[in-house]
Amino acid sequence: MLKKGLVQVYTGNSDLFNFAPVGLCVRAAGQGLSSLITCFLHRDILKGAAIASFFLKPYLNIDNLVFDPSLSNKKVAEQNALASFKKAENAAISAEFDIIVLNDVHALLEEKVVSAENLVSLIQDKSSKVELILAGRDLPLEIVKNADLVTEMVVSLSDQNDTKPVVEVITGDGKGKSTYCFGKSVLMACLGSKALILQFIKSPHPYGEVKAIRKIPNIQIRTMGEGFIFSDDKEEKKKHTEAAQHAWRSCEEEILSRKYETIVLDEINIATHFDLIKWEQIRQILTPEQRGMHFLLSGRNAHPGAVKAATKFIEMKEIKHPYKKGIKARKGIEY
Repeated sequence: MLKKGLVQVYTGNSDLFNFAPVGLCVRAAGQGLSSLITCFLHRDILKGAAIASFFLKPYLNIDNLVFDPSLSNKKVAEQNALASFKKAENAAISAEFDIIVLNDVHALLEEKVVSAENLVSLIQDKSSKVELILAGRDLPLEIVKNADLVTEMVVSLSDQNDTKPVVEVITGDGKGKSTYCFGKSVLMACLGSKALILQFIKSPHPYGEVKAIRKIPNIQIRTMGEGFIFSDDKEEKKKHTEAAQHAWRSCEEEILSRKYETIVLDEINIATHFDLIKWEQIRQILTPEQRGMHFLLSGRNAHPGAVKAATKFIEMKEIKHPYKKGIKARKGIEY
């Protein structure tokens, strides 16, 4: 169980789903923390969450309510949504789970099933040992004010071109870049899209996402870096460069083999920022020959070439971060 649970908020003005809370729960499962994810809107890809929960039981639990206010019997839909909200609320207060996620909670606010005041009360009444995560479009300011961590997801889409691979670039100074990739690739794998995650900076340690993803079929994760870069020392830089180039050679081989439909290049943006890998190496592989493949490039400081190549560009903007309060990384949440 967590010693100290915080309140995280993921918001933005886009209707696109933020996979970061799902990825965080996958990571948590690998470290023995239990999660309840309550979903209030229909998302086709969330069918994969039910499958993932089977492989990660008892640590990952899904309440896929799918609140649809357009149904002919709207009152019944609202009653069911409120009951699901109350279930999550009671679990947060009683600490039945370590992590409680309310996905697309804006749907309840817009239909006045719950109010912003109800959510603020939930924040204040939850157990101190529970991590509460609220995700949804344009969440009210009073919720943001009461959160410990707030990330705004800003999405830009280019004109889709069926002759090229799908390239998602996930960057920015806010939390949720890697967990977005973990969440999305796990759900896609559970729906039949064979996936590979290559971590370019992290060194081989038993991170939560590694332990959890190894339990799920149809997806592989390889941690191939030398850890985060804290020095300009030439020998240190050489060590990181050699590891990154080795990882890239493995990545090229896997891309060209076309064994995988989804490939996550986790922290590749950091590798190009520190010149461990040249952007030209990456650009040369993102060609029409890889049409039908889905690439996710994560990490701060995305290269301008990556931004230009992106079919979907996502900036995770930091609004609040607990590090600034002196709160250190926690097992199952940050690693």
